[in-house]
Amino acid sequence: MQRQSDRPDSLPSVRVLIGLSLAALLLAAFLGVAVVMPAETARDPSGLGRVLGLSEMGRIKVALAKEAAADVGAAGVERAALSTATSPGASRWRDSMTVTLRPNQGIELKMSMRTSEKAFFEWSTDGGEVYFNMHGEPPNAPKDYAAHRYGKGTSKAESGELVAAFDGVHGWFWRNRTAQSITITLKTGGEYLLLKEMK
Repeated sequence: MQRQSDRPDSLPSVRVLIGLSLAALLLAAFLGVAVVMPAETARDPSGLGRVLGLSEMGRIKVALAKEAAADVGAAGVERAALSTATSPGASRWRDSMTVTLRPNQGIELKMSMRTSEKAFFEWSTDGGEVYFNMHGEPPNAPKDYAAHRYGKGTSKAESGELVAAFDGVHGWFWRNRTAQSITITLKTGGEYLLLKEMK
């Protein structure tokens, strides 16, 4: 004797299966538009993302991604430009400074320069890599001034030519992010008034 649950007519019909599949697709599409899209891309066609706070999350995520991509691209171009510039021979160096950084210590050395003046430089460490940020600031810049950046990255040595974008101080900030002390030697030459440590 056949049980009732084993009968073919107890299975869902093709029409019911199609209906359930369409419902699942519609639900997935709705979640994609109302939840995933605002959280990932900051686009919110339904308006629900704004209500749930997902649009703001997406806006921050997109801004951070753009910032990271810009930093990577700019650093690559700037470092390529610096490394291809020609450094002067030893006879043309005007100044040489050697500094030792303890773990996590930073230092800033800059040249006083006028607009369009050109200075050559070469710096290297005694082995370890340091973080560097090559930038410039005009005289009496406010505390919240966004410095003009020439290049940044992590390296053991860099050399090239710096052309002052404006009157002011132009040079380097280094930070030792390792667990050992690192010594940096900087040599400079060309058109500048003074090389000094910024306090």
